[in-house]
Amino acid sequence: MIVPREPALERSRLRNAALVFVLGSVAILAGVLWATTGSDTLTAFGRFGGRLIAALFAVEFLRMALEATGLMVLVNGTQDERVSFRHAFALTLESYFVGQLIPMAAVGVPYQAYLLTRRGVRAGWATAVVIVKGFVPGVFFFLVLLATIVLAAMGWDGPEASLTFLKIVGPLSALPTAFVVVLLVLMLTRPALFDRLADRVAGFLARRLRGRAAERVEEARSLIKDESHAFHAALSLLGGHKRWVLLSGILLVVLATVTEFVVGLVIMWGFGYRGSVVGPVLLQCLLKAVLAASPTPGSLAVGEGGYLGFFAAYLPSQVVGLSLVLWRLAVYFVPMLAGGILVVRRLGKRGTAAPAGDARPDRERP
Repeated sequence: MIVPREPALERSRLRNAALVFVLGSVAILAGVLWATTGSDTLTAFGRFGGRLIAALFAVEFLRMALEATGLMVLVNGTQDERVSFRHAFALTLESYFVGQLIPMAAVGVPYQAYLLTRRGVRAGWATAVVIVKGFVPGVFFFLVLLATIVLAAMGWDGPEASLTFLKIVGPLSALPTAFVVVLLVLMLTRPALFDRLADRVAGFLARRLRGRAAERVEEARSLIKDESHAFHAALSLLGGHKRWVLLSGILLVVLATVTEFVVGLVIMWGFGYRGSVVGPVLLQCLLKAVLAASPTPGSLAVGEGGYLGFFAAYLPSQVVGLSLVLWRLAVYFVPMLAGGILVVRRLGKRGTAAPAGDARPDRERP
């Protein structure tokens, strides 16, 4: 297994990505508010109330707590070192900030694994646990996509606007979710074929790129191959001797994923929606797969456009823009602000010595 080292988190790169995300998102939200605000908007917001706004952030906190608990279960159940909930929650916040601004394959996964090694977790297992946790939402979205196809084939009857939105977001979500599942199957059943595929794709890109871009392709190729091996070994252990640890971790990560969609439901309830929760949750699952595949920082533009259509399918037009602002605040802005503060503090301490646990050799667990 690979030994995670401290990723090169350049302050300028993080600052630029954060600046693009914040300014771009604020500009888009301002434009949407200007186009959708009507005479009833402020009245509707007054009826929404402070308690529901607090509930939005409470739900998002619960989501992060469930994700941190899932990480803690996977780590503590596979090796002797223990990670506390406080440390797991801080790691979740930091990795959320980094992963939203910089693609996970580039920095997000190594950064999470590196943070775990600083808590004494063996390096190879830190990488493996993070990868196992990262694949769970993709598989979950794939299962939801299959369930939605079955429901549609059985004549799922819903509001016309929501069905129209489903026809748009459903096909868009199929590509990233199917891609994740194909990679997962190759990693588990044909690791050698996966390595050859990674080599050929990297070679194709390297022949057409020059300079630093070609170097990044080679770095990504090595990283993907190493992480696939770590994933295979971790899943073999968890599925064989630590099955209940694996199932518990997966359940917690799935619960965290579904809890995020409750934020959208609370917003809808606050503005008068009283219909079924099944349709909105299914549509958000499909939409989340599209957002996860977005190459822009914080799913900029893709997130606003997707949830603009989502809220428009269920709510009056005069509160759609306001709903979008509340969603961005609860799901992105506040968690990323908290994670960004922790990341800035860590970058400021980069020169300090690593804990003694970091030096532990990466050995296989029997």
